[in-house]
Amino acid sequence: MKKALFALLTVLCLAVPLFAEDDSESESTQQIWDHGDNVSDLFYFNVPVFKVYDQKDAYVVMYQKQGLDVGKTVIPKQWARDKDHKKLTFRARAKGLSSYMTVFYKGGEFYKVVLTVSPDRTDPVWGVISNSVKISGTDADTLEIEF
Repeated sequence: MKKALFALLTVLCLAVPLFAEDDSESESTQQIWDHGDNVSDLFYFNVPVFKVYDQKDAYVVMYQKQGLDVGKTVIPKQWARDKDHKKLTFRARAKGLSSYMTVFYKGGEFYKVVLTVSPDRTDPVWGVISNSVKISGTDADTLEIEF
């Protein structure tokens, strides 16, 4: 009796998929990630920062690109002073973390950059560039960065 009941239960479990409805869409029309109206056009990238050089008009940031490459970008100081839309913000680095830079994009265009570094200017991440050195890009409207 137990064997017959077990066999009947097994057959029923195996037969259930045969009677299931097929409500899957074709692969070309099926959406993989759909949140309705809860989708943001804002996205970001984080990159480790090796050095932030302070200069009269800008910060020169040395950061890690993919692999072992080192990238350099210029961030105008004016971006932090802009009342309408601050494109540059500083955030204090938490103890035990390395310095990093977060670059935000909105609608595929540069939006803002956040430097997470130690506020202590004697920290090894900070450096100084002489004001006599001319740096190009101190009047830029967008951040040019390669990942």
